[in-house]
Amino acid sequence: MQKRGIFSLVLLLTVFSLFATQDLVDLGTAYELVIAETPLSEAETNTASSVSVITQEQIAAYNAQTTAELVGKAIGTSFNSVGGLGSLQTVVIRGATSSKNLIYLDGVLLSSAHDGTVDLSIIPIDIIERIEIVKSGPGNLGRTNAIGGMVNIITKRGQQSETPFSLSFENGSFLPLTHDTDEHNWQSLVDSQNINVTYTNNGLVATIGGLVAQNAFTYQDGSATRKLRENAEVYEWHGAVNFDTSVSENIQFTTQNLVNYKNLGVPGGLSFGLTKDDYQKDLFTSTTNTLEITNVSELLETIAARLHYGYGQTFYHDDDYQDSTHNKHSASVQVESTWGLGQSYALTTDLLYNLDYVDSTDIGKNNRHTISTSAHGSVYVGDGNFSIHPSVNIAYLSDMETFSPNASIGAILSLTKNTELNASISYAENVPTFSQLYWPFMGNPNLKTEKGLNGEIGVSTTNGTITYEGTLFGRNIYNDIAYDAFWTPQNIAHSFYLGTEQSVELELTENFNIQMSYLFNKSYDLSSGNTFTDDVEVSNVRKHTVKTALFFSRNLFEGSVSAEYLGSTSSLEQAFLVNLNASMQVTDALKAYVAVDNLLNTEYELTSGYPMPGTKIRIGGTVRF
Repeated sequence: MQKRGIFSLVLLLTVFSLFATQDLVDLGTAYELVIAETPLSEAETNTASSVSVITQEQIAAYNAQTTAELVGKAIGTSFNSVGGLGSLQTVVIRGATSSKNLIYLDGVLLSSAHDGTVDLSIIPIDIIERIEIVKSGPGNLGRTNAIGGMVNIITKRGQQSETPFSLSFENGSFLPLTHDTDEHNWQSLVDSQNINVTYTNNGLVATIGGLVAQNAFTYQDGSATRKLRENAEVYEWHGAVNFDTSVSENIQFTTQNLVNYKNLGVPGGLSFGLTKDDYQKDLFTSTTNTLEITNVSELLETIAARLHYGYGQTFYHDDDYQDSTHNKHSASVQVESTWGLGQSYALTTDLLYNLDYVDSTDIGKNNRHTISTSAHGSVYVGDGNFSIHPSVNIAYLSDMETFSPNASIGAILSLTKNTELNASISYAENVPTFSQLYWPFMGNPNLKTEKGLNGEIGVSTTNGTITYEGTLFGRNIYNDIAYDAFWTPQNIAHSFYLGTEQSVELELTENFNIQMSYLFNKSYDLSSGNTFTDDVEVSNVRKHTVKTALFFSRNLFEGSVSAEYLGSTSSLEQAFLVNLNASMQVTDALKAYVAVDNLLNTEYELTSGYPMPGTKIRIGGTVRF
C-alpha cells in the first residue's frame, strides 16, 4: 500500500516537471477552488433552505470522474456505489437514501415511480454547468419538498466563443497487483478511456462522447489470495443538445436534450457470488422544451410553459434465472408564473401534470397520474434584514387515490452585513414506488406513504479570510420504508435523525485555500417498540463524516489534496480516502491534469458486498479550437 502511494506521488511530480519545461502563457489567477456551502441558492424567491452550490469552475478544478463524486464533495452529502466506473451511483443526503431524495435535471424531476432512484452515472460531467444540492426544504425549486433532499443538475447553455470546439480526454490506470494467477495485470495501466467533443456558439451547445472501462481492479474477499474483478466492464456513449433563442423581444424558447446508453457487466455482490455471465443494458433519453414569456402584464412578470418526456429501459440478463426488461416512461406539462407584487414581496405559482408509466417483466404494467399545484414566496421586512419564506404544495396521485401535501416555512435574519441566521421547517410525503409495492415475492402492496418532518437552524459569517457555517438539523420520518431480512419493504414505526454540519473555509494566502467540514448524524430506529433509550441506530447511516481539502493555485498551476473520513455503519467499515489532483495550462488551447484517486489504496465499500477500486491514476486534458 505504501509503495503504491509513493509511486503515485512520484508520477504526479514527474508529470509536473514535464509540463514545466514547456513554453507557457500566463493566464492569470485561477478561480477560487472551493465548494460553496451557501445557505441560499441564487433564486429569485428565497427559501431559507440549506443549499450547497457546486459551480462550473469548481467542477473543472476537481476533475472528478463521475457526477456522483461531485455531489459527494458537499457537506452533508455522499453517494452509494456498487463498484467501478459506470456502476449504479445514487445520492445520500444527511443519511436519507436515494428513494427519499429527488433528482432534477434542469428543474425537471428524473426520479421514476418504478423504483424512486436515479443513477447519477447517466449524467456526464461535461454537460453540467452547476449542481445545487438542497438538504432541507424546497430550495430554489420552490414547488416541492423531499423527505430527504434534492439535487438539481443544471446543464450548460451555448455562448459565443472564438474557440467553439473542445475535446476532453482521459486515460485511467490501476497499478498492476498480483492476484490468484500470481501474475501482474499490465492491462490495468490502460483500464479506462473517456473522450468528449463539445461545440458551443450562439445559443447552441452540443456534446457527444463516451467511455470504455474494464474495471479490472483487484479486491480481497477474505481468502488468502486477491481476486480480480471479472465481467465488470462498461461501454457507454452519450449525447446532449441544448439550444435557446429569442422568438421575440419577450419570448424565449429553450430545448434541452440528453441520451445515454450503457452496456455493462454486472458482477453482483460478494455475498451472492460474482455472476460472471450476467450483463445489463441501460438506455436513458430526456427532452425538455420551454417557452417563457416575460413582461406579460403589470401584475404577471413571467409565465413559462414546459413540456418534458423521458424514457428509460433497463435490460438485465441473468444466467441463472429469467431475463428482465423494464421500460419507464415519464411525461409532464408544467405552467409556472412569477408575479410582480412589489419590492417587499415575491410569489411564484405552479401547475403540473405528470404521467409515470412502467412496463416491466417483473412488476407488470403500472401507471401513476399526478396533478399538483404549488405556491411559494417571500416577504421582506425592515429593509430586507428579515424575511419569511412560505411554500405549499398539494398533489393528487391516481394509483394511490390519495392527496399528498407538503409545506415549508423559513426565515432569514441578517444580524450584520456578514452574518446571517436562517431557520426552516418542512413537511413532505413519499409515496411507495411500483417496485416496493409489486416486485415478485418481495413487494408489499400494503405499504403506507412515508411522512417526514425536517427542521434546521443555522448561522453563517465571514470576515473575508475565514468563513464559518454551522447548522443544527433534525428529521423525523413516520411510516419509514425499510427492508427486512428477506428484502421485503416494511413500514417501520418511525425513524429519527439529529445532527449538525460544521464548515470552515480559510483563505491562508492568495494562493492557498483550505476547507474543512464535519457531519454528525445520530439516527434512531424506533421500530418494534424501540425507544430513544434503546439507542438502536438506523442501518447504513454514518454517524461521523469528515471532509477536508487544501487548494493551491498560482499562475498556470492548480492543485488540490482532499481527504475524507467515512465512519462505520452496521454493515460497512470505516474508511479514510485521500485524493490528489493537479492541472496546468500548457498553452492557450491545452489544459492538462493528473489525478490520483484513493492514494492510500484503501479497501472499502460504499454498498455492502461491492468492493470499490483501489489506487487509480488518471491523466487527461482539454483542447480548445
